Amino acid sequence: MKIRGNQQMLREINKSLLLNLIYLHGPISRVELARLTKLSPTTVSVLVEEIMNEGFVHETGTSGSGVGRKMTMLDINANNGFVVGVDVSKASSRFVLLNLRGEVISMNKLDSFIGEESLRKKLPKTIEAFIKKQGVDRSLIKWIGISVPGILDEIQETVLGSKYLQIRDFPLKSLLTEKFDIPIHLVNDIEAASFAERFSGAAKGKQTIAYILVDYGIGAGFVINNQIYRGATNQAGKIGDFYHYGIDKLAQRLKTQYPKDLKHDEPEAVIDKYVQLALEGKEPFKEDLDKVMQNIAKYCGNVLQLMNPEQLIISGWVASNEKLSNLLITLIDQYEEAEEPTTVKVSFWKDYGPAIGAATLGLHQMFRTKTIQ
Repeated sequence: MKIRGNQQMLREINKSLLLNLIYLHGPISRVELARLTKLSPTTVSVLVEEIMNEGFVHETGTSGSGVGRKMTMLDINANNGFVVGVDVSKASSRFVLLNLRGEVISMNKLDSFIGEESLRKKLPKTIEAFIKKQGVDRSLIKWIGISVPGILDEIQETVLGSKYLQIRDFPLKSLLTEKFDIPIHLVNDIEAASFAERFSGAAKGKQTIAYILVDYGIGAGFVINNQIYRGATNQAGKIGDFYHYGIDKLAQRLKTQYPKDLKHDEPEAVIDKYVQLALEGKEPFKEDLDKVMQNIAKYCGNVLQLMNPEQLIISGWVASNEKLSNLLITLIDQYEEAEEPTTVKVSFWKDYGPAIGAATLGLHQMFRTKTIQ
């Protein structure tokens, strides 16, 4: 591997390359790393020693049989570091703790955080309490990712606007950075959820996908050739046609229209009952839901025709019931009108997707191969 630049930069790039290969292919030997990178065995050994001293990698045993020399295998030291993901886009926030292999250690539903005062005072205390509850050494927490429903500034530090959180121009990253000596990263909730699906979910290994969420929040996330597409002003993915299908708006309309059958106080309970009655074939709920599904499917079909992605991921209340999601997928296939319909899948991480994505972005940053800027 020949990269021009100063020696320190080259050293860091080569270390990141080795770490990335160990993450992707571990357990793996130094011999195999030398073969894959074209680095000399001596260079590999020196750099691997540095990586091991940093705690990210450890030796896991030997490989080989017979009288020949056995090879020592290297792998990620999974429990020698952790990442936290927090999603504040729902009525109950989601908190997750992952190890360095992306394995879920803990998943919790906690309080909501609406308004500036709640985000300033309550959110930092809840993050602190969650970390303490895990019983891991605080020094092993390498990253805290926060998934936010709303528009972020270009450098991902300020929430420019969030209707759900009822904030504008709110410096969330700097607020949390003051409280924690841990790297903090903000990410849009739909971008986080789509990243989770590509990193370890239903779209793992895909380069071009569309992700559509119909839940408390409404929107779409697009990844084209492995790059997030945000549009010219970072506002791509708005779906005005779905505004009335968000959980709050839809539940409000249903309770007003069908007060005798849908008496639940919680919006999610209203939607669940509505879907149940419709799928049982009871009118007028069946006709009502059919119209909603037709409209959503038509939009999704148009997106597939326009974008031609490898895969579409659907998430939210429209994907919470297997029978309902199968109905929606069938309708999307019909509206796409393609000889070979695009694969449509339900999100693997479901309502924990944004929190998982906010956490796994940290793993991506730690284990990606660095390049010359």
